[in-house]
Amino acid sequence: MSDRKLGWTIHLLAALIIAGLVHIVTILILPRVASRDSYARIASVAPINRFTPLPDARTGAELLPMQDPALARSACRFDLSAGPVRVRADVRGLEGMLTLSFHDRRGGSFYATTDRGALRGGIDVMLLTRDQMTALEALDLEDETPQELRLMAPTHEGFVLAGSLALDAGDLDAARKRLALLSCGRESPRR
Repeated sequence: MSDRKLGWTIHLLAALIIAGLVHIVTILILPRVASRDSYARIASVAPINRFTPLPDARTGAELLPMQDPALARSACRFDLSAGPVRVRADVRGLEGMLTLSFHDRRGGSFYATTDRGALRGGIDVMLLTRDQMTALEALDLEDETPQELRLMAPTHEGFVLAGSLALDAGDLDAARKRLALLSCGRESPRR
């Protein structure tokens, strides 16, 4: 191979490597610097510690990417700086599916469940920070099992997305009613 071809090959390989690195770095950094991330979009419609129905998905106008129009959604933003937050729903006799996914401040999912994972006819999840979890566990009696699922959130702020599948176009109201069973609120400390 001539020196000229070797020089071009080295330049081409260097350019491809640099382009690949720029591409990878951009993909990794973009979610952290985007101004309209999932949390910001949900914050525009949902207050802290209360489930709020999300607008119906319309092509090109979805609040969140890849929303399914057959899925009724609601969201609850949480802020653990003032204390734990409890998410509850009585799902005894529930017709249809109810899903919950728990997300950190950057939108990353850290837990998900459905109504099929309910214990004793209800969903009862307590979101806590590491310090809150330690303090709560110190209050637990040794022979007593906690009655709720305790989740340690990776960030103080985040959101819970709830979804209920409409089996057909006429079932969308029933799906919204299933979402109305959910509550999300600050948990008062035990005495």
